[in-house]
Amino acid sequence: MHHRATLPMLPAETTRDQLLFVGGPDGATAVHFPAAFGTASRALDVIPPGVYEGLRTFGRSRFFGLRTHLSRLRESAAHFKTPLRYDEERLVRTLKSAARQAAHAFDAEARLRLDVASGPALAFGAESNIVIAASAYHGTPEDVLAHGARLRTAPGLRRPDPAVKTSDFIPLREAWINAHGDSEAYEHVMLSEDQMLLEGTQSNLVLVQGGEVYHAPTGVLPGVTVRAVLDLARAAGIAVHERFVPVSSLPSFDEAFMTTSVRSVVPIQSIDDVHFGAPGPLTLRLSALYDQLTASDAADPAAREQARY
Repeated sequence: MHHRATLPMLPAETTRDQLLFVGGPDGATAVHFPAAFGTASRALDVIPPGVYEGLRTFGRSRFFGLRTHLSRLRESAAHFKTPLRYDEERLVRTLKSAARQAAHAFDAEARLRLDVASGPALAFGAESNIVIAASAYHGTPEDVLAHGARLRTAPGLRRPDPAVKTSDFIPLREAWINAHGDSEAYEHVMLSEDQMLLEGTQSNLVLVQGGEVYHAPTGVLPGVTVRAVLDLARAAGIAVHERFVPVSSLPSFDEAFMTTSVRSVVPIQSIDDVHFGAPGPLTLRLSALYDQLTASDAADPAAREQARY
């Protein structure tokens, strides 16, 4: 008789679709976090600030773009207020172990936030500065895929340093949204001081005009997914313009979509009062190409160096 592998029992207050792990020499250890936090990600607010990456599993054990994510994490750690130190091989073992345990517990794909903190996670009884928040991932809602997401601009909100993905931007982002945001918006789009469209608070923004795509050249986080999508566009003969677009020019664009490592390509129905309607043909084409790429290039962490991204 085949028996399912036995994994460590979960902490008593961990919810069925939320887990929190700390890194150790041999992998990830699940730790208790009070239910009052609501999510494992919110529980990370009590550890020292640092840098982080967001990923999801494919086939419950593989990752797309892990090599690129780890490279960006190294860059962010090197340029943090005080350079952060961590053992990358231990970090990868922790990630692989956390993904395995989370997918088993959720019986679903897992969404993972991987943090390297500027100090140990003492709040969770750990000396390690590697912490992972995991939640069940069931894909982008069908109505968003069918009709597009409704976005709002976020004037006045910007990353302190777009090249460094710091965790202390998360409470800043949440505070702005709670005070000024639209609770019904799927995402908020940040603007430069001179009102150029930059990026979403958790995504990159791509606009389509006349069968060609536009993306901000600087002032945005170097997204792993948007890099792959723009590469796919170029390979398909689609012109890619890395230039700023003023928010006032939005009505002249035919389509818009956002990209994230967790949600992949998400069509945009509207930004503020500018409507793009149903997902456009180029959005659908690039989404399909990206899905094909993730199916072929998602890799086990141990094989990340052989992957394209």
